[in-house]
Amino acid sequence: MLKQGLRKLYLEKRKSLQPEEIDLLSLKITEQFFHIPLSNIHYLHIFYPIIGKHEFNSLLIAEKIRKDYPEKNLVLPKSDFHHHTLRNIIWKEDTPLAMNEWGITEPESGDEVASELIDMIIIPLLAYDKVGNRIGYGKGFYDRFLQDCRPKTKKIGISFFGPEEKIDAEPHDIPLDLCITPDRIWTFN
Repeated sequence: MLKQGLRKLYLEKRKSLQPEEIDLLSLKITEQFFHIPLSNIHYLHIFYPIIGKHEFNSLLIAEKIRKDYPEKNLVLPKSDFHHHTLRNIIWKEDTPLAMNEWGITEPESGDEVASELIDMIIIPLLAYDKVGNRIGYGKGFYDRFLQDCRPKTKKIGISFFGPEEKIDAEPHDIPLDLCITPDRIWTFN
């Protein structure tokens, strides 16, 4: 199936999940996430779930990081829709957040951190395959962002579902290192 067809299929699959299912699956994914070693992680780039997109509740990870790993820096993306790029803003508890015109909650202001300093990225996606290729929403924000990160930056996808057999990758695509599902952690490379 082509990327556009997979995008549509997985948007529909997520839309079919009830809020209670999303809550339960998000809890299971959060439990799986904390099996990953975090000792060398200083900057953790995370996304804020988009209301209405039936996304994983990444706020569960953020809350536990703040509580149990206060020395870690959470980082949120701020979108530049003109250039289709992301800026990386340190997300403190008092960082002012606002919803942009596309329904994405982002920092209004804050200290920016260079992409090369980020140690781990939790990447929103729609689908992924058994070797770590992924499909996002199709605007290329994360593709551009990942090109600016160090090769050793851990790239982690999150999905309620298992992998596709194969997704055709393009030359600029950077694969995931891991994908976390409610049942397991898929390791690639």
